[in-house]
Amino acid sequence: MAIHLKIEEKQGYQEIIKPENSDLQFLTFGIIRQENGTFKGNTGKEEKVFVITEGKCNFYVEKNLIGVMKRKNVFEEPPVAVYLPPFYEYSIEFEKFSEICIVGCKGKGFGKPKFINSKDIKFRRIGEETYFRNITDIVPETFPAEKIILGETINDPGNWSSYPPHKHDENNPPDEYKLEEIYFFKIYPPTGFGIIRIFDEKEDNLFLIRNNEIVTIPKGYHPVTVIPKHQIYYLWALAGEKRILKPYFHPNFNF
Repeated sequence: MAIHLKIEEKQGYQEIIKPENSDLQFLTFGIIRQENGTFKGNTGKEEKVFVITEGKCNFYVEKNLIGVMKRKNVFEEPPVAVYLPPFYEYSIEFEKFSEICIVGCKGKGFGKPKFINSKDIKFRRIGEETYFRNITDIVPETFPAEKIILGETINDPGNWSSYPPHKHDENNPPDEYKLEEIYFFKIYPPTGFGIIRIFDEKEDNLFLIRNNEIVTIPKGYHPVTVIPKHQIYYLWALAGEKRILKPYFHPNFNF
């Protein structure tokens, strides 16, 4: 069953999602909010992707500066990110208040650290009528990661995304591959709200989405919408045994 959580408005590191407290087998999600000083960590047995949503900080890997992460906010500037394989030490030196999302997944340890700036990222605008959205592929299938696929979506005001409704919860190659997913949401203006419906033949869940909330998607179709004159953003991350994104579209809506 999907989990819907509000992330607390507090500084420091928060561990939000992991297999031990959720319905997911692969993905973990945490968030750092810090105004100054340095945050130190180790990727351990996980590959990790760090995505800044606002602020400015210097990112060090094994004591070497890999890049400067800087972003006004998710609605006005493109993403900057860092990919780290397992077993790497890192530190983040904060120059101003910053928020960084950390997505993880257990890995074996191949690959190299990578600073991902806007010129490395593919931007797409897709949809039609009332389901236009902008998609940013930060860690696509072509990126040399082990399991994680990751990006961002921003709906046009009042529009739908993840539409037509699709799922990726069965291994039925070559038409569908099983991947679990996480959505981390922001709304602009932040007083607004959106809706996500997660459903299949056995379950049907409807969640009211507000700013800084997260939803796990272990299975099912999962379309998203937002009220008029508001935008909805979500950081999405997928992982599974095979790193292939091939969604299956609901036959009732696959026009």
